[in-house]
Amino acid sequence: MRQLSGRGSGSEEPVRKLSKQRETELMEALRTIEPRLIASVTRITRDYHLAQDITQEVCIAVFREFRKGTTFDKPVIVFATAVARNKVRDHYRKRASNETPFGDLPDAPPLFGADPVAGLEYLELLEAVKAAIADERQAAVWELKHVWGLKGTEIGDLLGISSATVSRELAEGEAKAKAEVRRGDEEMEPA
Repeated sequence: MRQLSGRGSGSEEPVRKLSKQRETELMEALRTIEPRLIASVTRITRDYHLAQDITQEVCIAVFREFRKGTTFDKPVIVFATAVARNKVRDHYRKRASNETPFGDLPDAPPLFGADPVAGLEYLELLEAVKAAIADERQAAVWELKHVWGLKGTEIGDLLGISSATVSRELAEGEAKAKAEVRRGDEEMEPA
């Protein structure tokens, strides 16, 4: 059995004790990223318990990076958001691949958790918005701002662009998305 201290036989990383300063940095980083990630992931998944689980996994990833001695050039929330995005997508992809389209219906609905279809609908909706924007970077900026709740400077750090470029890309992406919605509404109106 692998021990939590990292000294077990299955441990891949060397044990590195954090200095008081580094430990303080870690605790401050975790205090700032945890509520933001829980709020963002809950908004996406509509499942608070799943959001807590994913946020906990992200916090563990941040802790491991601190333990390795990684120095973050960008704010820690940038790293944490990238990890959380991957974990949310992995969760829904795994869940979708485990579902069987044929078979017996369950006797009772699950007690906890959101409908798995909601997560897949989220991914489909996100892809539809990205298709409407039609520019990969503008779509990424839109997602990071509206879905993940990152600030302009944090988005700039994550994507390697200036905050002014983030503002411009966000405005252009939103304009394209709104134009696509208007175009879709006009097509649906009876003649």
